[in-house]
Amino acid sequence: MTMASARPVYTALSEVVNRFFQDRGEHRTGDTALHRKVWIILALHSSSYLLLLLLPQPLNVLVWLFHGLTTCLVGFNIMHDGGHGSLTSSQKLNLWAARSFNLIGSHAYYWWQKHNLSHHSYTNISGIDEDIESFGMLRMSPHQPQRWFHRFQHLYVWLMYPTVSLIWFFFLDYKAYFSEKIAERNYSRPYSRSESLLFWLSKASYIVLYLIIPILVLGWQTALVGFLLMHAIMSTVFTVVFQLAHVVDKAEFPELNEMGRLQDEWAVHQLKTTVDFAPDSRFLTWCLGGLNYQTEHHLFPRISHAHYPELYGLVRERCGQLGIEHRVYPTFWQALVGHYRHLRTMGQPVN
Repeated sequence: MTMASARPVYTALSEVVNRFFQDRGEHRTGDTALHRKVWIILALHSSSYLLLLLLPQPLNVLVWLFHGLTTCLVGFNIMHDGGHGSLTSSQKLNLWAARSFNLIGSHAYYWWQKHNLSHHSYTNISGIDEDIESFGMLRMSPHQPQRWFHRFQHLYVWLMYPTVSLIWFFFLDYKAYFSEKIAERNYSRPYSRSESLLFWLSKASYIVLYLIIPILVLGWQTALVGFLLMHAIMSTVFTVVFQLAHVVDKAEFPELNEMGRLQDEWAVHQLKTTVDFAPDSRFLTWCLGGLNYQTEHHLFPRISHAHYPELYGLVRERCGQLGIEHRVYPTFWQALVGHYRHLRTMGQPVN
């Protein structure tokens, strides 16, 4: 599998973005406001963990839910930028930020293989982009087999989303660890000894932090209910946010050509398979770490999300000049409806 070599569209878009940073004299990594947000999120996350152990029921249950939301904030704002090397100018700090994923249940190396190498390179291509694979439970691409129960997928999917993180953390992570594959793609390189050790230490630490300690402090019933509620809200938010950028009725689902390459230039492929949503919502931009600007992120993943609101207009204008569609849903709810419509369409019997 290789990508097309000619990159005129990417070059044209890069010129606009490069000029923006040159004129402003700014770094492409996170700014002071983002670094301040990191400390706020870490404070919310750590304090909510302590409170879920200290507060009595029913407040305890509410804090479990809130802690699930703060886990999303860590993932969207700290882990994601760190994983792309864009949170700070220090790559050591970026690595530690990426490894925050180890503390919230998964593993940074798996994320790098799954997200950075597969998803960002071959977005929405069935068999390579694991984000659109579901063991046949959902039909997200027109190139996936259609089964009779898919006609109801736009309804039962909302019961599946609360379980995704449990499946991810307790099955997919281990499956990828032992197979060293993401969907049908082999890992770019095997686990090193240090990454392998970190994997097992991270998994053990997560079980201690989120199961053993809560059971000892709260009792197994309260701890288990809280743990499941935390995952339900965390999983739903994580999954919906990433689905709204790609698994919607405005996105395309290309196939590789007979040479195993993208049919379009990589940048054009990203513009066809990725959709922005709610670009005017400062609240969502703050909470989601700029993941409502997924087009800008996919085109320039090494640029921090702190700059996406300003890059959005520049990229959109340049795409218009190039005659290429820049896809966007004006609001979150319109994107959610677009996701629902796409699943309903994909579930209909294939003629």
